[in-house]
Amino acid sequence: MRNLILYGGTFDPIHLGHLHTAINVQNHFNFQQFIFLPCKISVLKNNAHASPEQRVKMMSLAIAEYKNTYPFEIDTREIKRDSPSYMVTTLTDFRKESSDLLSITLLMGIDTFAQLPKWHQWQKLLSLANIIVIDRPFHSTTLTNELQELVNKHETTLSDQILHHSHGLIYRFNAGLYDFSSTKVREELFSQQQSDALPGVLVKYIKQHNLYK
Repeated sequence: MRNLILYGGTFDPIHLGHLHTAINVQNHFNFQQFIFLPCKISVLKNNAHASPEQRVKMMSLAIAEYKNTYPFEIDTREIKRDSPSYMVTTLTDFRKESSDLLSITLLMGIDTFAQLPKWHQWQKLLSLANIIVIDRPFHSTTLTNELQELVNKHETTLSDQILHHSHGLIYRFNAGLYDFSSTKVREELFSQQQSDALPGVLVKYIKQHNLYK
């Protein structure tokens, strides 16, 4: 294997915005492995509403129909880890398990990227992986001087370089501006509204397990 991408998050619940973003990224880059990485304890967010097991089950149901077309899989190491979900720890694990030549890329929204200085040992991230930063709809983000300097130093405008460099690159990519969020989905479900952001299989699962009430 030469490359893989990690798509981390709480996924509470996973929704069509996540899925369509993943599909568009994969169609463009054609990573050999596309890994959804649910976190157990999000350091910068409130606790998840669904249990880790329920979130992973919903993710499994959601990606099942795509697995014959896309190399989607779920890695639960952060769910199983006792410590908070520090990405630098996860990336270090992946590096220990693979060749130093393996291209590892993190996928994150611009809103998440703007919070990088709040992450544990965030300065080490680009020594372990590349980063693809995707735009968010209606989200105007001004980067701090520190982050803008990071972008100026590491940004590439050639997308294929992401596949051939093990780490150290930042690439901006428009993966589709989907106006969906897990928070909005939970609010719709709580008020018993129909959510257009969920695959039908998840609507059924959520009803069966009385989630987000």
